[in-house]
Amino acid sequence: MKKLFDIGGKLPDRTVRMIEIFGFIFFLALWYVITIPQENLSVQFASNNPSGISYSWKGPGGFSQEMKGDNILLKLKPGKYTFTAKDSSGLGITDAVEVPAQIKETVRKEFSKKLGKDSIQLHIEIKSVKDGWVSKAVLPPPIAVIKSFKELHFKDQVVRETGYSVGLNILGYLEAILISILLGFTIGLVPFFRALLNRFFNSTRFIPLTAVTGLFIAWFGIDSNMKVQFLAFGIFVYLLPVVIQRIDEVLDIYLQTAYTLGASKWQQIRTVYFPSVASRIIDDIRVLTAISWTYIIIAEMMNQTGGIGSLIHLSGRQSRLDKVFALLIIIVIIGIIQDRLFAWLDKKIFSFKYQGKIL
Repeated sequence: MKKLFDIGGKLPDRTVRMIEIFGFIFFLALWYVITIPQENLSVQFASNNPSGISYSWKGPGGFSQEMKGDNILLKLKPGKYTFTAKDSSGLGITDAVEVPAQIKETVRKEFSKKLGKDSIQLHIEIKSVKDGWVSKAVLPPPIAVIKSFKELHFKDQVVRETGYSVGLNILGYLEAILISILLGFTIGLVPFFRALLNRFFNSTRFIPLTAVTGLFIAWFGIDSNMKVQFLAFGIFVYLLPVVIQRIDEVLDIYLQTAYTLGASKWQQIRTVYFPSVASRIIDDIRVLTAISWTYIIIAEMMNQTGGIGSLIHLSGRQSRLDKVFALLIIIVIIGIIQDRLFAWLDKKIFSFKYQGKIL
C-alpha cells in the first residue's frame, strides 16, 4: 500500500493496469448512480398577475419559502402545504394543498378570490417529475448516451462524418509535418535563416487561432480546403519550434564522428540530423494529435457543412447532450487509436530507440 503513494516511485505494469480498470469501472458506476431517474414531486403555479403577487409556502420538515411571480418548486416531500398569495396591497388568500406520496396523473387546483378592486386567480399543478441527483440537462445518463449511437448512425450518418473529420486530420497533419521539417531544417542549420526567421516564427505561437478563423475564410473560402489549411497552421506553429529544438539537441559527438569519417554536409544531414530529429519529433507529433482535434472541431463549426464537429455543434443547439457525449466518446476512441498507431510506427521505424541506443 505504501508503494501506491510513494513520491517518485514506480508501480509494476500489472498494478497500473488493475488501477486503470478499477478507476474506469468506478467512474462509470458513479456516472450511472448519479443519473438514475428518481421520482420527485413538483408544484407549478401561475396567476393572472404574476408580477404583482408574492407567495409564501410552508410545509413538512420546517419547509418555508417565499418568492415573487410565477415559479416552480421542485422535489417536494409528500405532505400538507400551506400557501399564501398576496397582492401589492397586502391582501391575499391562504389555502392548503396536499402533496401525495405518488401521483399517477397531474393534479390541478384552481383558486379565485376578490381582493379590493382586483381578483387573484391562481392555478396550481402537482405532478411527478423523474430526474437523477444530477439533472439530465447537465449530465445525460450513460444508457441514454449508448442509445443515441443508433440515432447518430442511421439519422446523422456519424460514420461518414467521422471519416470526413479523420480525412481532414490526416491531410492537415501531412501538410504541417512536411512544411515544419523543411522549414525547420532550413532555419535550424543555416545561420542566416535562423537569425532572420527564428524569432518571427516563434512569435506565431502566441496567436490565438480562434481569432484568425475569419482570415482563413477570406483566404480559402468555407470549403474543406479552408479546414485543412486551418488545421495545418494550428499544428505548424507548434511543431516548427520543436523541430528546431530537436536539431539543437543532436549530440556533437555524432557530428564529429561523421566529420572524421569524411561525411559531407549533406551526408551529415541525411545520416545524423534527420534520423535524430525524426526519432524525437514523432513523440511530439503524438502529443499534437490530441490538440489537432480541437482545431478540427473549431473549423467544422465555422460552416457546419460536415464532420463530427458540425454534429457536436448541432446536437448542442438542440440540447441533445446524450449525442454530444456519444460524439465525444467517438473522438476519444479515435484519438487512442491514433496514439497507438504512432507508437507502433515509432517502434517499427525507430527500433533503435528501444535497444538502448541514444541519438
